[in-house]
Amino acid sequence: MNNYHNGLNILLVDDSEDDIIMAQKAFAQLSFPHKLETVMSAQAALDYLQCRGSYADRKPVLPDILLLDINMPLMNGFALLKILKADQLLKKIPVIMLTSSSAMEDVSRSYECGAASFITKPESFEGFKNLLGDFGKYWLTVSALPQ
Repeated sequence: MNNYHNGLNILLVDDSEDDIIMAQKAFAQLSFPHKLETVMSAQAALDYLQCRGSYADRKPVLPDILLLDINMPLMNGFALLKILKADQLLKKIPVIMLTSSSAMEDVSRSYECGAASFITKPESFEGFKNLLGDFGKYWLTVSALPQ
């Protein structure tokens, strides 16, 4: 059982501004401690994680969890996931695919590329909030995270 007094550090990678806003609102209404950071592209996620570009001054702390959309322009979630899992430092971050897709080929490919979990985004805000509440309970009380 984890004991995260300061909560989970979560990085959300999603190119949809609407989905980011919904996630921010849902996380804000949840009772578990967390810090949510967001980026809108796979390249921005790499810059964030490697503290380069506009994130060069960021304190080099890795997120506990990375929530990753699949369908993004230029570099999709699968490509980013492969890069993360090939990197010695970044490969230990649990990556959860959080996507509108429910296609079995996307589920299979996510796990083949190294995802820790696959979650299809609910269509309603209330469903999304409930899902994130369960997500937080799981990662804070059930699953152990790498340090």
